[in-house]
Amino acid sequence: MKKWILLWAMGNCVLGVFAQHPAKVSEVKKRYTTYPFTDPDPIASAQKLYPYFRFDGFTNTAIEKDWNAVILENDYIRVQVMPEIGGKIWSAYDKVNKRDYIYNNGVVKFRDIAMRGPWTSGGIEANYGIIGHTPNTSTPVDYLMRENTDGSASCFINAYDMLSRSNWTLEIRLEKDKGYFSTRSFWSNANAVEQPYYTWMNLGVAAGQDLKFLYPGNQYIGHDGDAHAWPIDNQGRDLSNYRENAFGSSKSYHVLGAHSNAFGVYYQDHNYGMARYALREDKLGKKIFLWSQAGDGKIWENLLTDKSGQYVEIQSGRLFNQNVPSSSLTPFKQIGFAPYQSDTWTEYWMPFSGIGKPKDIQLSGAMQLKKGNDEILLEIDPKRSLKDSIYVLDSVGNVLNRSFIEAKLGEPTKFSLKVATGSRPGYLKLGQDYFNLRTEESWPKLNRPTVISAEASSDTSQTKLLEVRDLIRFRQYAFAEVKLKELALQAPTSQTYLEMAKLAWFKMEYQSVYTYAQKALSMDAYDAQANYYYGLAAIKLKKENDALDGFEVASLNPAWRSASYVQLAKYYYRIKQYERAGDYLGKALVANPLNVDALQMNLLVQRKKGGLADTISRQTILQYDPFNAFLQFEEKKTVSSRQEFASEKLLELAIWYADLGEYNAATDLLSSGPKNTEALLWLAWLTRSDKSVSQGWLAQAAQSKPSFVFPFREESNSVFQWAKGNCKSWTIDYLSALLYRFRNQSQKAKEILSAVEQEPTDFAAYYALKSSLQDTSRHDLAIKMMQQATVVDPQEWRYGLHLVELLNNSASYEKALQVSTAYHLKFPKNYILTLAHVRTLLLAKEYARAEKELEDVNILPFEGATEGHRYYVQAKLMLAYQNIVEKKYKEAKLKIAESRLWPMNLGVGEPYAEEKNEILADWLEQQLGPADKKGNADLLKKIVHSKLSKNRYELMLRELAEQQLKLSGAEIAVAERNDLKEISQSDQDLWNQIKKGSLATYWPVLIRKIYFQQDKRLF
Repeated sequence: MKKWILLWAMGNCVLGVFAQHPAKVSEVKKRYTTYPFTDPDPIASAQKLYPYFRFDGFTNTAIEKDWNAVILENDYIRVQVMPEIGGKIWSAYDKVNKRDYIYNNGVVKFRDIAMRGPWTSGGIEANYGIIGHTPNTSTPVDYLMRENTDGSASCFINAYDMLSRSNWTLEIRLEKDKGYFSTRSFWSNANAVEQPYYTWMNLGVAAGQDLKFLYPGNQYIGHDGDAHAWPIDNQGRDLSNYRENAFGSSKSYHVLGAHSNAFGVYYQDHNYGMARYALREDKLGKKIFLWSQAGDGKIWENLLTDKSGQYVEIQSGRLFNQNVPSSSLTPFKQIGFAPYQSDTWTEYWMPFSGIGKPKDIQLSGAMQLKKGNDEILLEIDPKRSLKDSIYVLDSVGNVLNRSFIEAKLGEPTKFSLKVATGSRPGYLKLGQDYFNLRTEESWPKLNRPTVISAEASSDTSQTKLLEVRDLIRFRQYAFAEVKLKELALQAPTSQTYLEMAKLAWFKMEYQSVYTYAQKALSMDAYDAQANYYYGLAAIKLKKENDALDGFEVASLNPAWRSASYVQLAKYYYRIKQYERAGDYLGKALVANPLNVDALQMNLLVQRKKGGLADTISRQTILQYDPFNAFLQFEEKKTVSSRQEFASEKLLELAIWYADLGEYNAATDLLSSGPKNTEALLWLAWLTRSDKSVSQGWLAQAAQSKPSFVFPFREESNSVFQWAKGNCKSWTIDYLSALLYRFRNQSQKAKEILSAVEQEPTDFAAYYALKSSLQDTSRHDLAIKMMQQATVVDPQEWRYGLHLVELLNNSASYEKALQVSTAYHLKFPKNYILTLAHVRTLLLAKEYARAEKELEDVNILPFEGATEGHRYYVQAKLMLAYQNIVEKKYKEAKLKIAESRLWPMNLGVGEPYAEEKNEILADWLEQQLGPADKKGNADLLKKIVHSKLSKNRYELMLRELAEQQLKLSGAEIAVAERNDLKEISQSDQDLWNQIKKGSLATYWPVLIRKIYFQQDKRLF
């Protein structure tokens, strides 16, 4: 008997019928209240951020500024992109429901959040490279606009990432007839070696007490990979409700454990939400970031916006979590970006309304579901106009019923489907989408392990080797080298030698790469990576047959086939065997059709052979990367770029040409653009066959000032060595030393600068570098060099800051105070210098002066900073201690009470009570006297049950408080323990002094050990 499906549409349409006009794209000027950033750091940064530099100038003083904005718009959605602010998708407006569905910050308020400092909240931020809030997040990127023949409109944004030497392009596309927009990422590693792999999209949504996170899953993991229950935690709180996160500090939930393509948020009081949809294999990770709902999170609302309110981030990533090194001790390790690998994926961003919390979300729309005995009641908010057959399928795809649905985009629609009693519907097919009709909660559950098997030891060589591999992928090369040396003392495996070869490659020690690869191959002749690195090293050492051998064997492995064929093609191209080069390029593209290097070389080979132009390679490149520098130069003899480091993009391409022996092309390219010192040296090297031309470039390089020039590519090393042999100049030595320091060869860098005969008189960064290279045992030399930097450039405050730090580290507190005082007076509004001055005052035991400085300072903190408040507490407690010594107990108690306050000017908001660390204040207060025995017992109990500290000295006080309570006979509940282990002799002495109870003998030592650590930025 035929089954009938009954459908009806609701009246009172939310929106009238729209004519589907083509989507439009335009560029406009938009004026925003702007809190700008300034003050780039001229000193070469630490290894993880290098070659980028930070900005440290932030302000509470706003200006009105006109920004370029790209507007994408159809009849349903309006999207705004800000190409001068990292290409951020600033807002997405739902024209149907007349509201923003992505957090729209009403001001441009840069604050110290990102790896280089400046960052703005809201919108959608694309991140590619090594970590979130990537280097281009607040600076201009390349962009272009396009109205497509199918009626859609696109804005493409592009940037070159120096940390990974990779290029990324994001197409933001709005179709004419859809209620969503899409983002298509294309990310390419154009390197011969593996690079770090990190990419996440960060989207801001408005916070609210009715906010619900639609995140399918049964567990979440932290950045460290540790797993926890989701959504109901061990306290019975439903973490998927924003309001139930009113505890603890700021939070990161990487949710997993369910098979789903979509996640999003829903505002129950408004019957409204938004979702992100993508194929799961494209984006495995889904994360929530919440600022604390206490003062320590609320402070960031005021810091990051004026009137737009608090926000929450929902994020999507290629991996399960944004892992830190400790995550490598869990199943959630770090993957690498393989040589010449290109990845592309698409995500969709849509609003929904009028249907309650959706059961499933597909590109056709968001759907709500209720099942009865013989019918299914459905509500859908269509994201396209529906005029489709609709099918009810069982779990194996058999049709249980079918009918027809018609609904307009923007009109939430109800309908019912009759089904036979007892049937088991599995899916609803609508167009190309399959909506899940299963109601059992266990159906989407995944059984992926989230902890390492109990049989696997965390102390095995294999585990440690994986940790080293991940450290290299995190760019923590120095730490990786220490651990590798430890492993090498044990019985090394082929993988140990392979990681040693990778690290040697980074250090530009090619003979060592060759030797380690040989050792790995002596254990496994077919190890693809070992063969590949063997080939790379052999090319550097001019052992051509060994190079061919390595790449040929490596090509047996599909994972390394395309990269190996490219290396073989490059070899034959260099010796002008273009037919053979072309053959290998064809094979490389079969193995990886998006190998950009192979596509570019294909075009070169066709030109060399004089055949027809390879239109397929050209079209493939342009389809994914319309900004491709190679195509621009080949076709126009110039490269147009508006991004911050456009000159580095040109140098990257010039080096690519030079690697193929195309010196004329490389010269023409570099000659056409801006030329810093490194580019001038390259031009000298490229033209070395014409001595007069080469010497002209070399002279320009030697006379130039290398401000903000930070070499990082291994190819530049041979250029610097050649230049040094042809010109004696501190400039060349400085750049060479920078490169060696970055590449884990600080001793070599130090030797280079030590041999410089004529040092600069007008370039302070030279002396800052020389200072940083001194041995830790030679504070005097480091101080001398930094003093010279302050003399050369007295207007750069950072040299004074570093000098103060060096003097403090050498316990020269009186001299440090003289310098910090002078710089504080010279730069009174610089809160970074003020904090350094306060720290110096504390070290010099000038507690009252430190207290006064902290009353007057106004700190704009970086994310996670607590320095200002820690110094405040230390000053108050040391003043309280002095009062106790002088028997001024009333004054002491007042200072202790003040230490528990959280002044807003210090840049740290007040956390929830259970998050506060008041162990020192409690300990000192209970020392005030025996007048109130019960009060003392209460304070000791508070110490015992305070949040478990990682500080061993606070653990001492905790343990002693517990002992004192037991001796007094007080009843105490069992506290969480973290027993002290491996205590040093000096700590044992301190422990004994605390037990003896003489405050004067231990308190100054104790507080210094606890408080004299500085907040450290990750970069």
